[in-house]
Amino acid sequence: MRILHFSNKPAFPSIDGGCVAIREMLYTLSELSPAKLVHFTLSTYKHPFHIKNYPANLSKSLSIHSAEIDTSLSILGAAKHLISNKSYNVERFYNSAVASKLESLLKLHQFDCVVIESIFLLPYLALFKSFNLTVLVRTHNVEFEIWESLSLKEKSIIKRKYLQKLTKQLRKYELQELKKVDGIIAISNTDKKHFKSHGIEVPMTVLPTAMQTSKDKNDYSKNDFYYLGAMDWKPNIEGFTWLFNHLSTQKELPAKLHLAGKNLDKNAFIAPQIENHGEIICANTFIQNHGICLVPILSGSGIKIKLLENMALGKPIITTVEGTRGIRVRNGEEVLIANTPQQFYDAMILLYKDKELRQKLGENAKKFIFDNYNLANLSKQLGEFIAKIQA
Repeated sequence: MRILHFSNKPAFPSIDGGCVAIREMLYTLSELSPAKLVHFTLSTYKHPFHIKNYPANLSKSLSIHSAEIDTSLSILGAAKHLISNKSYNVERFYNSAVASKLESLLKLHQFDCVVIESIFLLPYLALFKSFNLTVLVRTHNVEFEIWESLSLKEKSIIKRKYLQKLTKQLRKYELQELKKVDGIIAISNTDKKHFKSHGIEVPMTVLPTAMQTSKDKNDYSKNDFYYLGAMDWKPNIEGFTWLFNHLSTQKELPAKLHLAGKNLDKNAFIAPQIENHGEIICANTFIQNHGICLVPILSGSGIKIKLLENMALGKPIITTVEGTRGIRVRNGEEVLIANTPQQFYDAMILLYKDKELRQKLGENAKKFIFDNYNLANLSKQLGEFIAKIQA
């Protein structure tokens, strides 16, 4: 089977949850069919492509291609799409030069199937269909639900109206175009149910992001706190601001809270007991240097990759119900769940004091990932899904 894997940003460096999800899908497909897999990624100003960032074993075994595209936001572009009633969120990812490069690849390799990462690449659907390809979409979220949630929480009337308009446009596009593909690879069962509830009847499978558990031993004597998240994703900004506003004005932390992430302003979130590291070079080193992971997520859909990554590393974690969406973890067993800032603070105090609980959560979390997010099993499931659609 000849497969094209098409992503809206490079898998490496894996600097945010989206990159991690793309990376693990690439590994899942490589396990399925390494000799017949081609990876094509967009290269943007936020996520530039450099082949040196890809591991040598992948760059040698796979055919890897890229195309530059300007996806930057502009007032003129936003206004134009507002008037034309088209989704600006999606249209920014289409470029005729990219389409031309894709067409050359399609002619050269004669693929059987293409796996598209996210709905933002669906503007190229007609091109793939013109080559009679089986088109599968890997949905990282129910995208319009993220914007809908943000619009409901926006206090400014003007901004809220604009976000509501964007949500409406994106909802129409997402539901309309997903009905045209041959299959959907949903990242969680919750998302699959949402798509079905909106009348999408194409074949679907639930394929969570594969994760490899760490073989390193954890030092559970560490009881400081850390937060690591891309600060160009609105749910991350919303969630950490929600927690920070409470911790910085009302509470004294028992240990330092270390903060890091892509596009994080080092002058933001300044308070006693909070150390802002800004952007960091190695996420794993940062995580292993600290003790208790905080994942304050209030909105979004899909699976929170940040949670899975830290669970795979065996870290004790405090998160919200939203942070566990689509992941069947148990409060007090694999994670601690807190849904108010006060509950979050209380859970931080509890874990700070209790080494045995930190160890229990970390070890249970790692076992949960090993049992449920195994690469070989997920690759087999994906292969069977593709074969069923093509039968």
